[in-house]
Amino acid sequence: MKKSLLVKGMVAVVASTLIMSSAFAAEMKRIAISTIVEVPALLDTKNGIIEGLAERGYIVGKNLEVDYQNANGKMDTQLAIAKKFIGNRPDVLVPITTPTSQAMIAGNKDIPVVFATVTDPIKAKLISRYIKPGANVTGVSDAAPIVNQLELFKKIVPGLKKIGFIYNPGLDNALATLGWMQEEGAKMGIEVIESPAPTTNEVLIATKKLVGKVDAIYVPNDTTVISAIAAIIKIGQDTDTPIFTGETGHVESGAIGSVGIDYLGVGKIAGHMVADVLDGKNPGDIDAVIAYKVLTEFKVVLNKAAAEKMGVTLSDEVLSMATEVFE
Repeated sequence: MKKSLLVKGMVAVVASTLIMSSAFAAEMKRIAISTIVEVPALLDTKNGIIEGLAERGYIVGKNLEVDYQNANGKMDTQLAIAKKFIGNRPDVLVPITTPTSQAMIAGNKDIPVVFATVTDPIKAKLISRYIKPGANVTGVSDAAPIVNQLELFKKIVPGLKKIGFIYNPGLDNALATLGWMQEEGAKMGIEVIESPAPTTNEVLIATKKLVGKVDAIYVPNDTTVISAIAAIIKIGQDTDTPIFTGETGHVESGAIGSVGIDYLGVGKIAGHMVADVLDGKNPGDIDAVIAYKVLTEFKVVLNKAAAEKMGVTLSDEVLSMATEVFE
C-alpha cells in the first residue's frame, strides 16, 4: 500500500514537472537577430531591439531566447547565417541592415520578419509600401535626415558648393541616399560628386579621387565605405578636406560632424514591432516606419579637434546647435 502510494506520488511529481516544463517551453519565445557587420550604430540598433522587447515584457532569459550572429562584413557568411536561422524557425527573424534583410527574406516564405536600420526598404524590395506592407515583413527605415545634414554642413563650410559622395554602387541603401542627397543638394545649390567604391579595398582610391575637386566629402551609412572610415579621415586631415558622415557614431572617430537619429531609438521601435508579432499580430498589418519621422529629436554631434585637423574652425553658432561636442 505504501509502495503504491509512493509510486503514485512519484508519477504525480514527474507529471507535474513535465507540465511545468511544457508550459515554460510554450511561454518561451525565440527570435533571431543578425547584422552584416558590427559598427556603433548597428550595435545600438541591436541593443535597442532588446530594450524595446523588455519594455513590452519580453525579457531575455525569462520568456525570450535570442540568437544573435554577426557576418563580419562577409556576404557569404551572411547567407549561411540566414539559411541557418530560417532552418531553426524562430518566432521572428530580425535582420539589421539592407543586405542582411535581403538575405533573410530571399529564402523565407512564412517566418515573420521585422527589419531594422534599412535605408530604403522599398528600393531594396523588402516591402512595396509602408502602410500595411502585407506578406510577412515590416520594419524600420533609418533614412538619414539629409536636409538637416546639408544645412549643418553649409554652416560649417560656408562656401560649400561641391560635396563628394563615396559609396558602393552595389548597395541599395547607398544608392537611395545618393539620390536623396542629389535631390536635396540641388535645391541648396550643392552639387554631389560621386566616387564609387565597390569594395573596401577601393575606398582609399575613391576618396583620393575627390581631393581637390570638392569642398567636403560625405560618408553615407554604407557598410563597405564605413569599414574604411579611419583611412578616409586620415586623407581629410592630410589634405584639409572636411569629412562629414551620415551617422553620428563616426564623429567621435574623427569626422567633423553629422546630424543623425538615435539608433538605440531605431532599435526600440523595431523591438516594439517584434513584440507586436510575438503577441500574435501579422507583420503585414503593422505599418513600416521611417525613424526620423517618428523620433522627436535629432542628434547634432561635432568634433572640434577633428575640424581643426581638417582646416576648419567651428563657429559659436554651429557649436550652440550641438547636442554633443568632442573636444
